[in-house]
Parts: sequence; C-alpha cells; structure tokens
Amino acid sequence: MSNALFWSFLAGICTTIGAVILFFNKKWSHRSLSFFLGLASGVMTAVVIFDMLPSALISDSSKTILGVAAGTLFMIIVSSMQNSSINSAQTLAGLGYMIMLGIALHDLPEGMAIAFGEEMKNRTGMVIAMGIGIHNMPEGMAIAAPLLMSGMKKGRVLFQTLLLSLITPLGTLLGRYLLILVPGFLSVMLGLASGVMLYLVVFQLWPQAGYKNKKVRWRGLILGMLVIILATYI
Repeated sequence: MSNALFWSFLAGICTTIGAVILFFNKKWSHRSLSFFLGLASGVMTAVVIFDMLPSALISDSSKTILGVAAGTLFMIIVSSMQNSSINSAQTLAGLGYMIMLGIALHDLPEGMAIAFGEEMKNRTGMVIAMGIGIHNMPEGMAIAAPLLMSGMKKGRVLFQTLLLSLITPLGTLLGRYLLILVPGFLSVMLGLASGVMLYLVVFQLWPQAGYKNKKVRWRGLILGMLVIILATYI
C-alpha cells in the first residue's frame, strides 16, 4: 500500500470515528469543535499557499489557474446538489442519507487531492490527509445524528459510515491513475486539488467554526498554519 493510500484510508476512517464518538458523547463543546475546525482550516490553507500552488505555478501558471477554477466550480456544483437533496429530505433517516450522499461526493476529490499532494512530496500528501481527517470527524457526527434519532441501530450506522470511509482512498486511487495517464497535467491537477481544498475552507470549515466560537477558531487557524509553515521551511 502506498503512503498516499494509507493516509487517505486514515482520513476516510475519521468519518466513522466521528460517528462512533456520537454513540457515547452526543455532542462536543462548541469551543472544541471551533478549535478543530479552525485547525483543519489552517492546515489546508497553508498547504495550498505554501506547498501546492507555488509548485504548480512554477511548472505552468495557466494550467494551474485553470485547475483551481475547475476544482472550485466542481465543488460549487456538488454543494448545490447536496443542499437541494437535503432540503428535499422528508424524514430523519432521509436527511442522514442525503448528508451521506453529499459527503461521499466531497470525499472523492478530497482523496484525489491526497494523491496529487504526494506526487510533490510524501509529507504534503500526509498533511492534506490530516486536514481532511479532522474535517471528516464532524461530518461523521452530522451523518450519525439524524440516523440515530430515527431509531437506526448503532451497528448499522457504523457499517454504513465504514463503507463511506472507503470513498476517500478510492479517490486517491483515481488520482494516481490520472497522474499515470496524463502526467503532463500535474499543474492542472494540483490546481484542481487546491480549488477543492480552498472551497472547503472558505465555504464549509471556516463558517462552521464561526458558528461554534468565532474567537477560538482563530487559535486553531493560526496553530494549523504555523505547523505547516515550520514543517515547510525548517
């Protein structure tokens, strides 16, 4: 198993971990959620700004910009599909499944981002996976909450989130095959991954962190960025 596939599996399994946490502790404190979402925002932002985009822009700036635009557009489409599906859900179980579908659509490009990051250096793929894993834990809680409230047994929720966790490594495998098939498009792919990650930070992680605690999220953001900056330049 490659490093990227291993780290993407761990990132994916964090969705299940989030669901399991809800089995025993029905909610985290707002401060804790805000800090960890801010930490994930800082990690992913710093990886894009200090690692992925500089490498991609040096190689081919026009392809990089094209990739960022494509990644952002893709996430906008996926998010609009997710929101419309959730709005149409009529039951708690239906809501849980609609959230699960939306997250599955997000997890595929996230797994690809891990593969593209590892193509530059092993550490980059690992760090991207870490940020995605932190992000996946509250997503697992978001899936489990309505399913458990609908009366679904914990074992069934566990099994379904385990299946969902495989989407991230599947995306990593897809990303690796794309790199083999079209190696000249690495700049586009790095741009694509950057667009996906920046969209997640700007429109999901950072706003969600602010709903919980606007001050504490900044501590997580700063710590996450500092860790990546030190790891990049030391």
